Amino acid sequence: MSYQDIEASEVSNRYQEEKDRYVWVDVRTIEEYEGGHIPGTLHIPLDQMEQRQEELKGFKEQNILLVCRSGVRSVYAAEVLADHGYTHLFNLKGGMLDWAGPVE
Repeated sequence: MSYQDIEASEVSNRYQEEKDRYVWVDVRTIEEYEGGHIPGTLHIPLDQMEQRQEELKGFKEQNILLVCRSGVRSVYAAEVLADHGYTHLFNLKGGMLDWAGPVE
């Protein structure tokens, strides 16, 4: 498996301690993102990940946590990034549906 699951309900309860451990990347549509997102997340929609993955290359050695609505699109995003050599990938399992932390 090219990524690890992290339960949204768990990490959202520890957001203040966890936020700096990851580069947070939201892969939802622009409409979803603008409707509310986790503070500090980068926004690269899944349908643009292949073309825009270079934007993350400065974070290649860091933990990248991928966020979507339910935790499905973020798995596909993890697979795209893994194909480009990213190895520290995490999926926010349950996505924004299970997120109980801050939203902006």
